[in-house]
Amino acid sequence: MSPPLPAKERPRVGVEICEDVTSHDRSRALMERVARDDEAAFACLVGEEGPALLAFATRTLGGDRTDAEDVVQEVFVRVWRARHRWQPTASVRTYLFTIATRLCLNRLRGRRRSPAGAEIPDDHEHRADFTDRTAGPEAAAGARQLGDALRAELDRIPAAQRTALLLRCDAGLSYADIAAALDTSAAAVESLLSRARARLRERLSAWRSEGNPRVRG
Repeated sequence: MSPPLPAKERPRVGVEICEDVTSHDRSRALMERVARDDEAAFACLVGEEGPALLAFATRTLGGDRTDAEDVVQEVFVRVWRARHRWQPTASVRTYLFTIATRLCLNRLRGRRRSPAGAEIPDDHEHRADFTDRTAGPEAAAGARQLGDALRAELDRIPAAQRTALLLRCDAGLSYADIAAALDTSAAAVESLLSRARARLRERLSAWRSEGNPRVRG
């Protein structure tokens, strides 16, 4: 577990700031206040962005909730300690997910694990969810089998491809923001996403043509 913040650096939980920030860039408004040592704003920022960060870290780390919680805690520890150096050069979400991405990749370098999930982001801003929640038992069972096949394929693609895919799918980041998080170019991100999607869609094609996705070893 990441060490807790020292008492003098630990923000007090507060909710009053959550009620009066109503702009479209709510997180940026909160971060601007955090940079001025506003502890209530920090607590609200954690509540605002923490769940999305936790979902992303959990999927990226292969469903390991404990590791994911450590990552999210470390993200906010770093944000609080670096609050006076924060500059609004990128969105707050990009800033947070960049830190989370690098922490997750550091953990993944020492092990071969990958995120769960059967969603493939397409070339637009939404997710492609292959589960029909109104389907009957047979169709629902088939959707579960497809999900298993896609998860198995996610296990096999390189960590950089998985992470780019999840940053696009879970965090909704632009190519430029993903490039910043992965310390690479937008063109490289496009290539990573293209290869990841091609692999996963190949398995979807097998599912549609065979009715029984076979995961290759």
